[in-house]
Amino acid sequence: MRVIIILLLEVFLMAYALAVQDLAKYKLKNGAILVVKHRDDTEAVSLQVWFKVGSIDENYQQKGMAHFLEHMLFNGSEKYPYGEIDKLVEGMGGRMNAATSKEYTFYYITVAKPYWKPALEILYQLTQKPLLSEDMVEKEKPIVIEELRRGKDDPINLLWEEFEKLVYKASPYRHPIIGYEETISKFTREGLLEFFHNYYQPQNMVIVVVGNVEPSEVKSFVEETFGKEVGKPVKRAQYVPEPEQLENRFKEIKDKRLERAYWIIGWRVMPVAVKDYYALLVLDQILGNGRTSIFYKELVEKGLAYSVSSGDFARPRDNLFVISASFDPSRYKEVKERVMQILRELPQTLTDEEVQKAKQRIINSEVFALERVQREAYYIGYSLTVVGLLDYYLYFESNIRSVRKKDVLNVLEKYILSKPYSEILMVPEK
Repeated sequence: MRVIIILLLEVFLMAYALAVQDLAKYKLKNGAILVVKHRDDTEAVSLQVWFKVGSIDENYQQKGMAHFLEHMLFNGSEKYPYGEIDKLVEGMGGRMNAATSKEYTFYYITVAKPYWKPALEILYQLTQKPLLSEDMVEKEKPIVIEELRRGKDDPINLLWEEFEKLVYKASPYRHPIIGYEETISKFTREGLLEFFHNYYQPQNMVIVVVGNVEPSEVKSFVEETFGKEVGKPVKRAQYVPEPEQLENRFKEIKDKRLERAYWIIGWRVMPVAVKDYYALLVLDQILGNGRTSIFYKELVEKGLAYSVSSGDFARPRDNLFVISASFDPSRYKEVKERVMQILRELPQTLTDEEVQKAKQRIINSEVFALERVQREAYYIGYSLTVVGLLDYYLYFESNIRSVRKKDVLNVLEKYILSKPYSEILMVPEK
């Protein structure tokens, strides 16, 4: 037994050494986290700055502020006037963007290797030295409000917003990322500055650099820029967890803009990256991911639905697993019954071979995605900012490989077959 334990430990250490190869993680004196992944197979470099703040961190008066602030940061900094940053990044031949979610906000630039320092300087100025001027606040309000209105003109956006309101009765996940017109219109520079100084600071920051760069050189440059900022404890908004759902919920919406029906059904499931989560990903791959999935073969290929997919929201709390489909309105009952039948019969029909194939498809997809420096940097930033552990990125493949058929069926029984669901149906208004 002792020999077996030693061998297992050696295997684990070898796997760990391979996982962390060419990856350096540093914690700066002010609390900021820096991760550098050296890759000599590319001349591209992706630089990303992540903040653990999203729409779930807002009180009601702040709804939409995380997203609004993302817009504001591109409106000039202490070093670069309005419009200058875009010109500089374009001059480098780079790509720049940002995104706000319900759990995080991140900013990134992808450039060729010779330009990584000026690109990182731009990210420093953009995220730590923005002007946030009063006139730009007023200029941005109608722009964001117009974005909000355009979103409401899309019935599919409306469908997903209504679905989350149906599922979440207490959790801040029930609110849209973009906020509300009544809150956005009342934003002030003082309120934005308070939000900015609380969340956009070193103790709430992860910096990720992936590409053909030397970690020690990147660390030195980061210490001269981000490392000079003052870190302080983050004042977190109180998170209200969603109470247990005790019965099924259903809502129907009619929309005159539609020609087909759209349907979403979902269950509350485990948070991202816990042990059961990897079995859920395999279950998702089997059920509704791509043309080889059961739902595609049984619903789309047999003419019951126009489209079908499944997936989870990868949330660190109050996570959801959903199945969505579009079909002729007359087929609603038939589609729902077939989906439920597939779920009920899966314990008898699922084979070990199907599980192995699903696992390999996930791993192949992950390997392909990680070939792009931007995607690998994203996985690292997401792991540290949302999951809170770099292990999610480091050991994703090994955790998927460890999933067995009984794990998949256990997740199906524990979180789906034995639990109430929420369901929303959007149909054409005649």
